[in-house]
Amino acid sequence: MNEPRNRSDRFGNRRRYRRIEAGQRLLLISVASRMDGELRDLSQTGARVSLRMAPPRRGRDVLLRWGSQEIFGQVVWSEGNEAGVAFHKPISPEELVETVGGEVPAALPTGRRVL
Repeated sequence: MNEPRNRSDRFGNRRRYRRIEAGQRLLLISVASRMDGELRDLSQTGARVSLRMAPPRRGRDVLLRWGSQEIFGQVVWSEGNEAGVAFHKPISPEELVETVGGEVPAALPTGRRVL
């Protein structure tokens, strides 16, 4: 697994949580459609997904399903067949590890709330 990166968003803000490569199949469900795809990377607050067709537009609420997880979120960007989804409620470090395997990385804050 590659080393997680801490990147800036388009406003120059650093991401609060690092993204970790996931590479798992997922189902993205919106009001209008169901799309198969891949969970490319994941953090406690969001995910990057790659779909077989164009994703829902920015601002659309979606449900992501992978493995035993079901997470509600909102599309915050899309480009081609990829999209970024911000989760409505952060996932725990344990849920992150369940998805990507291994142990809870020391770099991930635990017990913090995101406002």
